[in-house]
Amino acid sequence: MRIAHKVSVALIAIALMLFLLLVPRHGRGQSTQDLGDYVVHYSAISTQQLPADAAAQYGIQRADNRGLLNVAVQAKRGDTAMVRANISATVSDLTGYAQPVRFHETSESNSFDYLGEFPLNGSGSYLFTVNVTPPGAVHAYVVRFNRDYVVD
Repeated sequence: MRIAHKVSVALIAIALMLFLLLVPRHGRGQSTQDLGDYVVHYSAISTQQLPADAAAQYGIQRADNRGLLNVAVQAKRGDTAMVRANISATVSDLTGYAQPVRFHETSESNSFDYLGEFPLNGSGSYLFTVNVTPPGAVHAYVVRFNRDYVVD
């Protein structure tokens, strides 16, 4: 009985370590970049990580081989709401294969987010280049970051 207990404790510890390795760093993959009068919030996850009801609400296909890029632009002045902006992005894998991310705007309580799906063509690191033009800005700001994915 004691051996079975030790084995089960060891298996639980191994499973927990594997889980922690697979969970994205930076709080579920979310990060920010300061653009002066605005802050860009962005995250990139596997759509499989979305709760089923949230995926259904936004028409997102949940799968290990699909990614979701979420971008929001927060104004530092005023009510600090997430504001409308022009958003475009590309995602590329380590082979250099790049593809555009097509976004759709979502809004809730006059706060705006931009969601874009993209295929994950295998496990590895993906590089994101996001162009953000806040309201009234003369030029786009560029946000670059990478995320690692494990595709089964």
